Order: sequence, then structure tokens, then C-alpha cells
Amino acid sequence: MLKKILITGGTGTLGSHLVRGAVGSGHWDSVHATYHNVNPNFQKVFWHYLDARNLIRGLLEKIQPDCIIHTLAISAPDECERKKLDAWQINVETVKEIIHFCQASQTRLVFTSTDMVFYGEKGHYSESDSPNPVNFYGDTKYEAENEILNLQHANCAIVRLSLLYGINLNLQPTFFHRVLHALHHGKPVDLFRDQYRTMMAVANAAECLLEIAGSDFKGVLHLGGPERVNRYEFGLRLAQHLHLSPEPLIAADMDQSKFTARRPADVSLNSSLAAGILKTKICNIEDGLKSIFENQSYTDLMS
Repeated sequence: MLKKILITGGTGTLGSHLVRGAVGSGHWDSVHATYHNVNPNFQKVFWHYLDARNLIRGLLEKIQPDCIIHTLAISAPDECERKKLDAWQINVETVKEIIHFCQASQTRLVFTSTDMVFYGEKGHYSESDSPNPVNFYGDTKYEAENEILNLQHANCAIVRLSLLYGINLNLQPTFFHRVLHALHHGKPVDLFRDQYRTMMAVANAAECLLEIAGSDFKGVLHLGGPERVNRYEFGLRLAQHLHLSPEPLIAADMDQSKFTARRPADVSLNSSLAAGILKTKICNIEDGLKSIFENQSYTDLMS
């Protein structure tokens, strides 16, 4: 029996699934999680308010977790460009505090990074490929990775995630919800056809991360789905799965959008290492969509 786990960003899309999975697994004596702007709606969890623009060492000392899954970040690339000081504080300086606590207390750390650490010129990136971010969000996550890797004998796993799809269990809007509502209501939605990711169901990613948390894996691991797709192709797959007309889906190019931050073109991940060491199966898109609608009705998602 593992003891005490802390999930930062527990009301985020990934965090909400990690909290539910940790509580439901029965593997932890107690589950702690942080929240900020969104009030949590899970019971059987010790919730802690956290503004990561401030020092967090005191909270860590109070909780004394045996394992931390750190998902908290400013992850919107445009917001990172507009609020660089906040992005650096939350995405880098907070990680420094966490890893120093973990090293001193021998706490296990699973840090969620991103496929956005890569330049995006070739795709199918493996763990041995060198990161070269094209935007400030990628810069902050890569810097945080380096802070972890520079530690000696640290019990840390860095998991680079691809684009996740699915619902936020605290009912916050997601990319998935936006496409689903467009299909259901017949309203046009622009979806990129020129950026490729290895998209993964968020619940599946959470299950994998919880397995990694309980393992002794150390170092960098890529975690994405087995299929390289763009958002437009994903929208078509969703429409097909639900037997809805794909007419509202509009294939768009990234250079048509007014972004503050540059986007890489192909940051698809090679997750063969993860597939080889995890007992949890990494789902393809069809199985990922099936699991979403098995666990929650289509009507509920439209409400």
C-alpha cells in the first residue's frame, strides 16, 4: 500500500482524471490535490488552495506527500507569451521548489511535460531526440525538465504528453467539448489540418501516469497515442464515431489564425518505450472515444 499522493492542478482536465483515478484505485492511504480558479467537486480528497505564483514549499512541508504528480502549469502557448513572468514562475520556479523538496524528503515525482518541447520539423520524436522549442511555453517546460535532469539520484519521471482529448470532470470547457458541440449543433468550427500530434484520451493518460507514479521508472518517457493525426482528422473520427454529419468541420491552416505564439507543425511522439513498460494499454482513437461515451452519455456531454 502506497501512502500519500499529491496531485497539483487537480481541477484541470488531466488533474481531474488523476484525482478520480487515485481515489478509485485504493492504492493510496490519502489523496491530496491543489486547486486555484476552479472549485473542486470531488469528495474523499484533501483539497488545498494554491496560487503557484507564490512560494509553495510551505504547502509541501505541511502535506509531506510520498509521491507528487505535478500537472499544474500555464499550458496555453499564447497566454505564456503574454504573461512571461507568470509563466516562468509557475512553469519553472515552482518546479524548482518541488524538486528540492523531493530530493530532501526522498519523495517520488512524476512531472508532466509536453510534446511542445520539440521543433516540429520531423515528428515521431523519441526520448533520444533533442528538444528545441519554438515558443515560450515549450521553453519553460524544457527548462523545468533540465532542472529535474540535473539532480543527482532523483526519484523522478519526466513524462512528455501529447495533445489530450476528453472531458474535464469539473465541467470546464476543452477542445473536445468545442468540437462535440459544433457537431451536435451544426455550427462551423475551424480545425487545423497542418499540425500533427499523437492524440491520447485523457482518462487513458491519467491511468498511465498513476501506474508510472507507483513504479520505479526514472528519466524521460513519451506518452501519446499510437496514431499521428491532425485536429481536423480527429474531428472527422469523432463525427464518424457518433454518426453525425462532418459538415460543420472546417479544415484550417495555422497561418490563418492570429496567434501570439508560434506553433510547431509535427510534434508526434514515438511512445514505444512507454508501450513496452506499462501494463496499462495505450488506446487508439477509436477505443479512446468508445471509453468516453461508455462512461458518460452523449446527452450529458451536450448539457
